[in-house]
Amino acid sequence: MLALLKQVRDGETKVENPYSVAVKPQGNETALRLLDRVFVVSDAPWRALGVIEQSGLELRPEYKSYDALERFGIMLEEDQDPEDCRCGEVIQGRVTPEECKLFGTVCTPTAPVGPCMVSSEGTCSAWFKYGR
Repeated sequence: MLALLKQVRDGETKVENPYSVAVKPQGNETALRLLDRVFVVSDAPWRALGVIEQSGLELRPEYKSYDALERFGIMLEEDQDPEDCRCGEVIQGRVTPEECKLFGTVCTPTAPVGPCMVSSEGTCSAWFKYGR
């Protein structure tokens, strides 16, 4: 929090690591090796954004027996954007939540329509609670 406040005070916007004693720029090498051993980078669907190439992880073939989708025969449906929901545009910064005609009327934190309103961290949910 102190690092963020200093940036605000100094008029700066940057990504920085205030925990350099414990968190190294190269990350946790042991954890990264384990991730690489179990997962492979893959294309992934993102709610309200579609498929983004090389943005996800999937289990390597030798770990597929742990894949719940395969193990339980689960078929995921294609992502369907709710009609008139502009969440994808909100996430991309193309529109503000208020520019979506569902915001604050049909779509609220207690009755979310799109993914931006589902959790307290969602853009529309935060905008609804705190304003701009």
